Formats: sequence, C-alpha cells, structure tokens
Amino acid sequence: MTDHSAQARLITIRSLSPRARIILRSPKYSDVPSLTRRGNDPLCTRYVPGLRALQGKITNETNHKQVQRWRAESGIKAFFLVVVLLPEKESDDTEDATIGDTGLTPFDLTKKTAECGIMLNSGPSIRGKGYAVEALEMNFAFGFDHLKLETIYFDTLDENAAMRGLLEKRFRLSGQWNDEDKDWRYVATKEWWLERQTAAGEGRVEIEVEEEMLSDSERSS
Repeated sequence: MTDHSAQARLITIRSLSPRARIILRSPKYSDVPSLTRRGNDPLCTRYVPGLRALQGKITNETNHKQVQRWRAESGIKAFFLVVVLLPEKESDDTEDATIGDTGLTPFDLTKKTAECGIMLNSGPSIRGKGYAVEALEMNFAFGFDHLKLETIYFDTLDENAAMRGLLEKRFRLSGQWNDEDKDWRYVATKEWWLERQTAAGEGRVEIEVEEEMLSDSERSS
C-alpha cells in the first residue's frame, strides 16, 4: 500500500562511464505517446501477459493517468523509469529519445528487495545493441549501491528466451522454476553485485542519482 504521507521523489540516473549511451529517469507526461506505442506493440508485450491482455485498450489518455500514478508513487513503493537515448554529441539539441521502460517496481526497503524488468522498443535500431545490459547494470547500481538493497529479482516466462539468455549468459544468474506461476525467477544478490564490481576493476559500474521532489501542485492534483 502506498504511504500517502510520504512525498514522492522523481529521479534521474546517469552512468559515470564515458561510454554511456542512456540515462534512466522518472516518466514525464511528454513520454505518454512513446509509452502508448510500446504498450500496443505486440512484439514489446509478447512476454508481458498483463499488457498483452490490454492490446487495443491502451491509449494516450490511459497512459496519462498511468504516468500520473507512477510519478505519485515514485520513491514510495516503486521506481518506474524510462530508458532515454542520449544524443550522440553534446551540442545535439535533439529531443529525448525514449526507447524503453525499466525500474524497480515494486521495492520494499524494509525487506531490502525489489523486482526489476525491462522492455525496449522492438525496432532493429534498438534491439540487440546492448541497451538492455546497460540499463540493467544501472538498475543494479542504483538498487544495491544507492538504496542498499539485498536482493533484486526477475520473474520471466519460460518462452522469453531472450531475457532468460541475458540473465543467464551475460549476468550469470541461475533461474528457479516456479511451477505455480509457470515462470522462472532469477535473483541477484548484493554479494553477487559486489563480486561483479570487484572483478570489473576500472570497468565497474558507477552512477550518479539526481532527485527532485514531486511538486505540491502535482501531488494534490
């Protein structure tokens, strides 16, 4: 249950790597059209049963309300984040290119755990380029290093071979089959992350997090 006595905080996560290509941030109302396109793209929602069931019912109006909810709950019960493609040049004033959704949704600071996932645009200019790896590493750094979580887990359908392969081959996580829900659960631990960071040496993942409190006017709307 959301603690309405707490004030939501919006965040932007930036990688300190000079090779960073994305940032993660709380959604803005300007993201609504891209969220609607992803929500109605069968290639994006193929392994997300909840969204798949809503095909044809997701509109800019419903997503406007959803963004309002995500912003109101940000930092209280979840951090829903969008993946934003950085411009190739600092002088490039091109508008943010939102290419996916991710985040820690939900999290429980008392139990020090959170669920994570990611969904990227389905086009060939986005898929298979390593953006998912970059985004998940930033989630791990945020969750383990910033929020001091102990575990971050992923629930993944058996047929989602791409996600399972990413978690198993790239991140070396082992899945446990849940026969009741008919899916796999992969659990990343703080110890696993520390070992991974130590092994990476100078290539370890470091981030900076900017926070902004939700305005009183938006909070009361």
